Amino acid sequence: MELAWAGLKQYVRDNNVNFRLSDVQHLAQEWMLNLKTATVTAYLNHVYNIEEKFKKSDAFTEQLEEDLLDDEEDDEELDSEIEETTD
Repeated sequence: MELAWAGLKQYVRDNNVNFRLSDVQHLAQEWMLNLKTATVTAYLNHVYNIEEKFKKSDAFTEQLEEDLLDDEEDDEELDSEIEETTD
């Protein structure tokens, strides 16, 4: 979405000579009508790639959290065993 928005703003900025709201609306519509399929595909592929990175990062974080919690439980069990043997 941000990539498309940036492209639209740049197009309007480059082509807006009268600075009227109606011209901005016309330029925005013109940009959307002339948008190439390849550009839209590139926008969508970028979004999919970022989404996959977030999914992998989330899975890694969840695994790390699980491992840390398991280590904490192991440490508690070890502390309990040490206390029992020293008593």
